[in-house]
Amino acid sequence: MSSETTQPHRLFRTIGARLTLWGACITLSVCALFSVVLYAGLFTSLRDGIDTFLEGEVREFMVTVNAHPRDDTGLQRAIRRELGSRSHHDLAFRLFDENGKLLVTSESQDQVATHWKPPDRWNQSQPHLLFQTLRFHGKLGAYRTCSLRVTTDDGRSGTAQASYTLDRMDASLRDFRRVCLIGLSMVTLLAILSGRILAARSLRPIQVVTRTADRIGAKSLSQRVPRSGTDDELDRLAQTLNNMLERIEHHVRRTQQFTADASHELRSPLAALRGSAEVALSKPRTAGELRQVLEESIHHYDRLSRIAEDLLLLARADAGFEVVQSESIRLDDAVADVVDLYTPLAQDRGIDLVLKNGAQCSIRGDGSRLRQLVGNLLDNAIKFSNAGGLVKVSLFKKTQAVQLTIADTGEGIASQHLPHVFDRFYRVDQARSTHSGGAGLGLAICRAITEAHGGTIDIESNRNEGTVVTVTIPAGATNDVF
Repeated sequence: MSSETTQPHRLFRTIGARLTLWGACITLSVCALFSVVLYAGLFTSLRDGIDTFLEGEVREFMVTVNAHPRDDTGLQRAIRRELGSRSHHDLAFRLFDENGKLLVTSESQDQVATHWKPPDRWNQSQPHLLFQTLRFHGKLGAYRTCSLRVTTDDGRSGTAQASYTLDRMDASLRDFRRVCLIGLSMVTLLAILSGRILAARSLRPIQVVTRTADRIGAKSLSQRVPRSGTDDELDRLAQTLNNMLERIEHHVRRTQQFTADASHELRSPLAALRGSAEVALSKPRTAGELRQVLEESIHHYDRLSRIAEDLLLLARADAGFEVVQSESIRLDDAVADVVDLYTPLAQDRGIDLVLKNGAQCSIRGDGSRLRQLVGNLLDNAIKFSNAGGLVKVSLFKKTQAVQLTIADTGEGIASQHLPHVFDRFYRVDQARSTHSGGAGLGLAICRAITEAHGGTIDIESNRNEGTVVTVTIPAGATNDVF
């Protein structure tokens, strides 16, 4: 029972089969409609031709009737003699009185006269000309009649009628129907064959897409769906899939790189911790020596904790999680607090840290994360500036946003590094960054925090000329805030 139910669905489970079926059905329907229209036109044309012929014959019959006043016998002999010369016995004449009684007929056995009755109120109805089709059972056949209400020259009222057998008309219509059925059968077969061929050709790009998609895996993300160059729907689909594969490959490569870099960054402090412990256990140590090992271990633990927190922050940012609520904060107060916090560090390094244009402005956001953003930027500016340098922090209030600018006079960043400074674990100077204890996540976190507030972050720098970082944050509410 189940196999019988699913068999039709299995037959048309492919798009090509369904396209072929629909194409054949549409073609067959159009041809059938066209055949019906032609059949109706042929039928109407043949019937109208017979009606015109009968009308002319019945009027000629009236000429013969008027030529035999009150001589029905002579009239009957005359019309029979006249019709006897016809090669086909298909035309007949009759004359009825006003009550429908047969007076004259050209047929010795007139079936039409036996079955024909005048319509109700025929003598008073309009028009005075009536066409009818009479069909009889068996071998009697079908007839088309033309009845004319007349008054003869001898003063009698009645009905003159001419009839024509429809045998040849019906035969012509049967032949036409037979031709149409044969034609529709051939059209159906051709529609199925051509539809199958066209469907196969049209769906060939989809088969290419399917085979390519089957080959694509984690180790072969560089493969792309070939395009035909026709710029049709399937070609645009291939381009859309290629764009999607580009994004997937970029995401996978970024994840792989992120995992590798995170493992590398975590391995260094873990190796240092293990080395310290092994050295401490290699021989007896004094209390002071053990205390020094513990202090060094705490330093490595702090670094591990910072890396873990940064990685967790970036991972939650990638997942789109909203971990704290948005609130109204005074951004100028938050920036001023961070500047005050980093002023002693700047003074120790001999760097001037100043806050300019600290305009009063309120936004909706996360105060702690924004402070982290400003702190990371100030830490980089101070860390990579030489003694006697200047770090200037500016805050501007615009119509729909606020703009934070941090400019330093430090070493700057070479142009080839600028496109990558916001990448995770990217270091402009590996030796300098490692010595400073950084993991290359600071600017990546700054970008994540800025984008979570619906803002943008840009960096401009020239080697030995300093760096300018500009953060623009909308003044309204944000959608995703850390």
